[in-house]
Amino acid sequence: MMQAPGREEAEVLLLDGTRLPGGFAVEFQWLTARLAMGGMIGTAANVGVLEAARITHVINLQEEFDDTALLKDTGLVLRWLAVPDSLEPFPAEALGEALRFYRQALERSEHRVYVHCMAGKNRSPLFVYALLRAEGWTEEGAVEVIRRASPAALLRRGALEAVEHLLPRLVEGRGTEAVSRCD
Repeated sequence: MMQAPGREEAEVLLLDGTRLPGGFAVEFQWLTARLAMGGMIGTAANVGVLEAARITHVINLQEEFDDTALLKDTGLVLRWLAVPDSLEPFPAEALGEALRFYRQALERSEHRVYVHCMAGKNRSPLFVYALLRAEGWTEEGAVEVIRRASPAALLRRGALEAVEHLLPRLVEGRGTEAVSRCD
């Protein structure tokens, strides 16, 4: 697990007006040599930690915070997908967009991708599961590597089943269809 050095920064203002203290450290785990997942970035110090880890691309699943201003002029390539933490309705289109962005990023061998949500426990593990499955990992292998990296990850059966239902179309690039329930 990587963490930012302890530094005081201004508070972080979420899109709903909630204020968070700014001195928190980004926490992330590597699942493969080129794929990491975790929680909110939120501060310039945390951006520096990601850059030091040679992360080049960021998939932000937070509906609560847009990383665009934070990552401006850093060289990190961002895709903000704004997925509700409830995963309702199931974010099929966002899943397809994440897969396209991830595949594009990995076209260059030096690129590394960070997938994150607010706490790194719900949305990011599910999306990482989908990315690993699209790469050819087995269901069991993907779940195991995620649980090993983050034992608190929420991988709900209904959400995993929704991913499995969508995966053939996503991998073949045929698009998505609405899936209404994921728990």
